Order: sequence, then C-alpha cells, then structure tokens
Amino acid sequence: MASSGVFTNLDLVNKVDTWPYYGQNPMEYKKRLSEFYYFMIKGFDKPFGYVHSSFIHAMPWPSCWSLDHERRLLALLAPSDFQQRTALMDQTLRSEHEKGNVDALRKWSNELFPVYSADGEHVMDMDGCGVDLFGIVNFAVHLLAYVQTKDGRKFWVPRRSRTKMSYPGMLDNTVGGSLASGERPIDSIVRECAEEASFPEEYIRENIKSCGTLSYQMSRTDDGRPGCQHQVQYLYEIELDQDIVPKPFDGEVEEFMLKTLDEVRDALAHGEFKLNCAMTWMAYLIRHGIVNAGNEENLVEICSRLHRKHDISSSMICEEA
Repeated sequence: MASSGVFTNLDLVNKVDTWPYYGQNPMEYKKRLSEFYYFMIKGFDKPFGYVHSSFIHAMPWPSCWSLDHERRLLALLAPSDFQQRTALMDQTLRSEHEKGNVDALRKWSNELFPVYSADGEHVMDMDGCGVDLFGIVNFAVHLLAYVQTKDGRKFWVPRRSRTKMSYPGMLDNTVGGSLASGERPIDSIVRECAEEASFPEEYIRENIKSCGTLSYQMSRTDDGRPGCQHQVQYLYEIELDQDIVPKPFDGEVEEFMLKTLDEVRDALAHGEFKLNCAMTWMAYLIRHGIVNAGNEENLVEICSRLHRKHDISSSMICEEA
C-alpha cells in the first residue's frame, strides 16, 4: 500500500491475483499447493481444479469418489458420459446441501456452470455452489457502461445489495455475472444487462463493444473461505444514450450512481469496490491509455498479471507429489 494509505494500481492487482507464481517463488507455490487436493475425473490425466483440504475433510464423500491423501488426489469415479458425471456431481453436492452439515454448501445456486478439461472438452456441469470449492476455471462476463454528460464522461456504478452473501454494499462493475453452461458470452452479458440493470436487449446488442478477456487466480472463495479461484472475464463496454438509465431489477443491486473517472479511481484506491472489480477497471484504464508507461512504473507487471495463464496441468502433480 502506498504511504498515503491508499492502494496503488499494483496493490489492487496484488489483492486479487494472489496465487503464487511457481517461476517467481517455487517454495511459496509448493507451500500453497500443499493445502489443496487435485480435483480429478476418471479417464482424464490432468486436474480440473484445486480443492482446499478444509472442504475435503468436511465432506462425507460417497462411493463414487476416490481419495488419495498421500498424493492429495480427489477423483470422481464417473463413467465416460457427460450426463452421468453431471448427475453424480449434483447428487454429491445436493445431498450435503439438503442435510445442512457442510457450511460451504448451505447456499444452493440453482444454476449450472461448465467444467472443462485442459484440452477444452466440456465434460460435465456443476451447480454454482461448487465452482469455488472445486477450484475449476470459471468464466464470467463484465460490462462497464458510461454516458457523455455536460461535465464529460461519467460511469454508471452500482452498489451491491446489502443482503448479498459476498461483498454486500460494495461498489461493482456496471453489470456482471458468471457464464452459465451452454451460454455464449454475448448472450450472457445481454441477459445480465436485462436482469441487473433493466437495459433493453436490442439496444445493448447494437451498441455493446467486446474488449477481449483478462484472467487471474485468487486464493479465497467469494464468501471469504480459503480456496482457489481460476477466473476468466470476458470484457465489454458501452456508451449509453442519456435517456438509457439503469434501474435495479433482480435485487442484486441497491442503486446505480453516476461517477466521474476520478471518483471511480478514488473509490478503487480506498477499497470501496468488490475485490475483483479492480482487474476489470485496470484493463479499462490501460485499454484507453489512461494508465500507461509514462505514469505507471509497474505497467509491464500489471499487464502480465491481467492475463495469467492458469496452471492446471498433469506435470504439476508429478512435480508436487
């Protein structure tokens, strides 16, 4: 943190992309990974995610799972069939959710998200309550919306509902959410725009701009538990007409506020935004040349951290075992 008591650009990135890099600090990387088990699926030789040991020991794993504590492997013994894998995962999570004995599974998402192999095969679906717990790669869509006013460009910034489980009452990106199974990114962001901000679908589809992706790896779940989040964001931005005003619809948002860029940056620097919003905003600031080599000495480091290559691979099992 800077001496003034506010977060620098690199501080903001460091608060999100917290998983150690093997190439920079092998000992710290191995120490962190020793707290996790590899999530495997029968028939595949590469892990799908990392499961924290606290969840491993909290769960009464049914017979469709195999645990190897010495090698830290958790394997789903499912047939080579998409539907059966999905069904077994659902039964595992739903059973403990309904019993209410595992704190991490008390909230049911009721929305399915894809589980991909290292080669990109969509091998099964999983309820959202298990995404962080199993440490799989999770894909999301995020939009920043702005409007031209007599005082210049201003951004629509929502305040999250104070009843939300994660980051209640904090500032957020204009619209965002996880990419559901079978959903295209553009369809997902359009749906989220309608659900969270009451934006008209036709207008969004005609005016939205795709801005690439970013990726990072967090060392905690959204509800603050130790875990591993392999995150990928599809980025979007849009300039709104002045008569297009966001309105809360699904209860996710308490209010929308218009803020100048200076106000947004000040709020980021003082930790008022949901944690991972810093990455979305940093990508915007760099994309528009606001943060550049002339005013940010850590630009190369920040840019590389915005595009992390996720480290799930079979070679690491051999390395770390």
